[in-house]
Amino acid sequence: MDSNLIADLFLSFRAVNQSMHHAIMKGSEELGLTPIQFMVLKFVKKTPEIRLSELADCLFIGNSATSGIVDRLVKLDMITRERGERDRRSVMLKMTSKGEELLRKANERREQVLLPLMKLDETEAKQMMETHKKIVNLLEKTDITE
Repeated sequence: MDSNLIADLFLSFRAVNQSMHHAIMKGSEELGLTPIQFMVLKFVKKTPEIRLSELADCLFIGNSATSGIVDRLVKLDMITRERGERDRRSVMLKMTSKGEELLRKANERREQVLLPLMKLDETEAKQMMETHKKIVNLLEKTDITE
């Protein structure tokens, strides 16, 4: 395949990624959340009583960075930190009702922001997904993504 075509493909993925990122950031910021705070709320909702270290692993960031994000969400009354009943050293994170409401609004907003993607033809979307999977598989086989 032509190397110029590969370069164009890379730039195309980058443009799509940036457009999606800007759309999601806009939706989050309108509610006063950063994208990472939105992700934390999603993980805490999905995994009640998640530990800080587990959350850090899910986010692919360090414990100290995760702790700072959690501190801000605790101050905003979105989540709480609670000591484990069996292991008092263990701190678990739980969603508050305020956090649940904001997450619900953020999800609604995200759906509105991504609504234009519903105009994609289903067959084309499936073909794109297959192509993306193929690219990931090719890159993984050559150890580029590790």
